[in-house]
Amino acid sequence: MKHDAPLNKKLRYWQNRIALIEALMAFLKKHPAVASHTINWSLSKKPALQFEEKAFIRTMNVKGQDKVVLRLERYVEDFSDGDPESRVVCADLSELSRKELDKVLKRVKIDLGKPKAEGEEDF
Repeated sequence: MKHDAPLNKKLRYWQNRIALIEALMAFLKKHPAVASHTINWSLSKKPALQFEEKAFIRTMNVKGQDKVVLRLERYVEDFSDGDPESRVVCADLSELSRKELDKVLKRVKIDLGKPKAEGEEDF
């Protein structure tokens, strides 16, 4: 019985998940204030961060490239409603400076300089 194809498929799956997690970890280390304003979230079975009911950071593998992007999208109640591309605020946050990140986040009414509201929990 040949196990190479199923094995390679499983290894690729886990390597992709590791790459997504490492991209989020690097982003959080670069912008630690984001950790105080987000909750850990899973979106389409992939790791993500959510600014509660305002926006979220979606991890995405770029097809045909060995690259992960962190896409900022507006939060919506029903993800099946409307065009997903219309929710995109920034195609990739991963390389932004703090100043650039602050400017992008203002478009979804998020201010990393403000303390988190009283009573909000971390997940």
